[in-house]
Amino acid sequence: MTFACLLCVGTHNYINWGNNMDLKNLSVFNMAKQNMQYLTARQQVIAENIANASTPGYLARDVQKPTFEQELKGSSGLKMTTTNPKHIQGTLSQNQQGSYFVYTPQPSEALTIDGNGVILEQQMNEASKVSSEYKRMITIFNKYKSLMQIASTKISA
Repeated sequence: MTFACLLCVGTHNYINWGNNMDLKNLSVFNMAKQNMQYLTARQQVIAENIANASTPGYLARDVQKPTFEQELKGSSGLKMTTTNPKHIQGTLSQNQQGSYFVYTPQPSEALTIDGNGVILEQQMNEASKVSSEYKRMITIFNKYKSLMQIASTKISA
């Protein structure tokens, strides 16, 4: 049996690697999943900001985007190691449960009389950006999924 190969635009002999392909081990799917988790956490914080738009003394909050090191550690399970005893062992601030650092940025606009720092227009704009980015991640995920399905399709001779 042969299967289609998208990398070289040809066919190869079919090798049975088992019935199930674990998509969690593919970096593209894992990166999309992690980004979608971040966007979900950010959307939740933005929704809380909008809900507290008239709460006296409430300041808008945001979620810190994970750094490259955090993404690398989270996606592949790699640990930062040293190759020489004189090297400093690195540490990461994001915990392994996938929680994100929520912070209160310095207000860029004047606060209202009651001390509220939520500007609805900004929050709605941020919510729209997060929604668009989430849809983009879903599109990327689905495109790679369909490519994997095409690549694993058997071609009968």
